[in-house]
Amino acid sequence: MEHPEAHIGGIAQEPETAGDLLLDPAFPYGEDLLQFIWEAGLYDANDLRTTDGAALEVVKAGRIQANSGPDLRDALVRIGDQLWAGNVEVHLRASEWNAHGHQRDPAYNNVVLHAVHLHDADVRTEEGRCPPTVELRTRINVDNLHLHQALMTDGDPVPCTRRLPEVDQSRVRMWLERLLVERLERKTTEVEALYRMLGNDAGETFHHLLLRGLGANVNAEPFGMLAHALPLRLLKKYRHDPIRMEALLFGQAGLLEGNFEEDHPRCLQREHRVLAGLHGLRPVPAAAWKFGRMRPANFPTVRIAQWAVFATGNADAYGCLTEHDHPDPVRAMLEVEATGYWSDHYRFDLPAAPRTKRLGRSTADGLIINSIVPYLFAMGRIRGHRTWMDRALRLMEQLPAERNTIMDGWRARGIQADSAAQGQALIELRNRYCAERKCLSCAIGAHLHKQVGGRSVRGRE
Repeated sequence: MEHPEAHIGGIAQEPETAGDLLLDPAFPYGEDLLQFIWEAGLYDANDLRTTDGAALEVVKAGRIQANSGPDLRDALVRIGDQLWAGNVEVHLRASEWNAHGHQRDPAYNNVVLHAVHLHDADVRTEEGRCPPTVELRTRINVDNLHLHQALMTDGDPVPCTRRLPEVDQSRVRMWLERLLVERLERKTTEVEALYRMLGNDAGETFHHLLLRGLGANVNAEPFGMLAHALPLRLLKKYRHDPIRMEALLFGQAGLLEGNFEEDHPRCLQREHRVLAGLHGLRPVPAAAWKFGRMRPANFPTVRIAQWAVFATGNADAYGCLTEHDHPDPVRAMLEVEATGYWSDHYRFDLPAAPRTKRLGRSTADGLIINSIVPYLFAMGRIRGHRTWMDRALRLMEQLPAERNTIMDGWRARGIQADSAAQGQALIELRNRYCAERKCLSCAIGAHLHKQVGGRSVRGRE
């Protein structure tokens, strides 16, 4: 077969250029790219033959799998007149089969095809069989290699930024819908682990999620420690006593240590000492809390004071948060105000100008997005309540996207989130795909590659 030419910037290149680039040790994630090219069929399949000359037809390329064993499963190939079903193993060089120890691994006995970029050695399975091999070196469009190299090495946090206009917005929306579910499923795994750790106690699980959410990114960990130090059952025991509620929260947060000058913290300190002795409580280390470079309204002391108001007086404050399909009544419950001592304080013993200390809408929305929605989705799955999972999705669709640096970055790139659902999907895309350069697993990156490879394959037909 005459070798097809590849084109770079309109200049004809010999196919060896593509081969040299992919075999360069500095080329990033070359085998991952070759797996993608094989699965997507982005190579010239005209007169495809194995290295020993047998006619080869790829009926099904197989599915890339991330577990141990061969790279692609459930493949279907016709070699000569025989149809084979099994696995496909992909290597840049055929000799990597032996370098990786596959000749001693029975898991590779069912490999029906060895797809390689360069056939530099004959190999055998553990049973002694030589798997049929196909060499792709002269069949790959060099533009795919250059696109992949550019995406892997681009300094932009979103490597495909300059190419985003090439992608149809309907395709982006479909991918974001999938990413939202992917994010919720990942969070479900985390919630399930917490649920099991807490003895399958749904209330305690929700308590932990809400307190961690109250701490946002900066103080999520110490708020999680507070949830461990102050179980929900104990908090509920004092829900009709505002002073003891506040004493428990601040005392278990470790923020009532030391000598105070003002009456309110001294009163809370006395109450906490009694309650700690009565219930055998051990506080969180005060050093765990972060105050630096924060707006005073977001200080953990203010958040704890607000949460004391929320948790006081309502017989089932926690349970009511999960009963609504619209965010407005949930916000109304969460947007509490810390009054009294906290009207003119942000920290103990440090008077400040009087100012309202209301838990604002953006914080309430953040609690719904990052605590209530994951809880509903996870518990709906655990308990088989589909209505809970649907409620979680409806809440997300009716909330605005969060404001943070990630969302600011997407807006700068011309992508605007219309809801918290899209916002969460964009956060997942940024953190789990762009930051980790998983462009081949991303629908946007895959589409860009298929545009390049598809043009090449069509051009050869």
